[in-house]
Amino acid sequence: MDYKLLSDDELIVLFKGDDERAFKEIYLRYWRQVYHVAYRKVHHKELAEELTQNLFVELWRRRATLAIHTLGAYLFGSLRYSIINHYKSLLVQENYHNYIKASNNFGVVNNADYLLMLNELSEALAKGIALLPKKTAEVFRMSRMEHRSIKDISEQLNISEKAVEYHITQSLKSIRLYLKEYLFLVLLFILFS
Repeated sequence: MDYKLLSDDELIVLFKGDDERAFKEIYLRYWRQVYHVAYRKVHHKELAEELTQNLFVELWRRRATLAIHTLGAYLFGSLRYSIINHYKSLLVQENYHNYIKASNNFGVVNNADYLLMLNELSEALAKGIALLPKKTAEVFRMSRMEHRSIKDISEQLNISEKAVEYHITQSLKSIRLYLKEYLFLVLLFILFS
């Protein structure tokens, strides 16, 4: 079978059926366009390459659960979300570094204490997530750790957007309660160190 002659819709059907040659044809058909759009948006060759590569890796990894109606629209929509998430991540990192600088300037905590607290908070958060029902924990991770949209989560997990919102609300309530005591202790530590 000559995959180059197949339509996008035919390739999607084969690809979702684990056909690696169909995936290769999708990649060959679209990688250059995806890369050029990424490069136009981020103005950085290596980052555009990384975003393009990650997009196709995720496409293959999630092939069984994806709801793709139009291949090109799906790829460029995914790229758009990847770029947005990249900039969100940079903003979070920048805010974190600014906070560290401000904390060090005011002598609130030293780096070793801060890293210890951060590690303990990460462990406490992981324990809090582990206590959530499986679907709620999955939605929480996708929403808050992978920065996916409600629509994207809904499509991937094949649940309604209202259900996604419900799981996010429930997870935030539960984790907030679980971390309440821990955060109080951290505040006391900061105030009295």
